[in-house]
Amino acid sequence: MYLGVTAAGAVLANVLVGAAPAAPVAVAEPASVAAELGLTAQTSPDLGQLADLAASRSTREDQQVAAAAAQAATDQAVLDQQAAAAAEAAAAVAAAAEAATAAAAAQAAESAAEASVSTAAVAGVAQITNSAGPVRPVTQAAADAVVSNVPGAGAITIGGTRASATDPGGHPSGLALDYMVLGDEDLGNALIDYQIANWSELGVEYLIYQRRILSSPGGSWVAMEDRGGVTANHEDHVHVNYR
Repeated sequence: MYLGVTAAGAVLANVLVGAAPAAPVAVAEPASVAAELGLTAQTSPDLGQLADLAASRSTREDQQVAAAAAQAATDQAVLDQQAAAAAEAAAAVAAAAEAATAAAAAQAAESAAEASVSTAAVAGVAQITNSAGPVRPVTQAAADAVVSNVPGAGAITIGGTRASATDPGGHPSGLALDYMVLGDEDLGNALIDYQIANWSELGVEYLIYQRRILSSPGGSWVAMEDRGGVTANHEDHVHVNYR
């Protein structure tokens, strides 16, 4: 009976006390961003430090933008220099080509003029009276053309070089002729008309006849001073200066 009571008491004790509760299981919590940055509930962020970091970052960005702009400006300057040099070189080439073309045209014109005079001179050769050496080839060619194309010109005296003349660029140098028409004004006028009509081809510089001078084919005659004599006043001959 004693054992039964003991057992019953043990059962009652278990009912009253019950089993001891189980120990709680710990659950791991994820780390917060603040913890990773070293901030806790007891700490606050250093606003000054954050401002400095932001300013530093802005400064770096500004420096990068400025550097990129400076590099772009340098690159553009180089491109502009290259373009200017290319344009200058092209202009120089064009100018050289234009000068060469002009020179060729001038040479062709000169050759054509010489050929024109030579062609007109084939029909006859002028007999020129010289006392100081022969006249220049251009003068002889012009005289040949005149006597070949002006009726009666081949029958008159044509004066060429003479040392006593006072025009150094005329008779002494072989670039002037005196067509002695004497009193034949019709022949004198015919000689004048032919020289004017073929001014460039003959290489005429100026004409003097009957106290008048003509310096261009389209110009006007200009009166000259009285030199005191028929020959001195060019009243009996046509004076032609060639170039």
